[in-house]
Amino acid sequence: MDAISTALFIFGYPVSIVIIVRWIPVVRERRIVWFWLEEAAVAAIVLGWILRERWGAVLINGTWLVVAGLWYWLAGRRARPRV
Repeated sequence: MDAISTALFIFGYPVSIVIIVRWIPVVRERRIVWFWLEEAAVAAIVLGWILRERWGAVLINGTWLVVAGLWYWLAGRRARPRV
């Protein structure tokens, strides 16, 4: 199981970090592919921690998985105010 969780982390953490650094533009510009890559990467991280039975890490990363999804779908692109 350690090899599988390590492989999940090798995919999940680099992809997630790159996208989190650009998270605001991802949300504002509705970059759907980036959003789904972020969700897949964080899901891989969560699964990796589940396989290692590290429930604190599952909770932390799972919380981001939910928050990121809500943020993306609820915030989105807002209309610009007219001046």
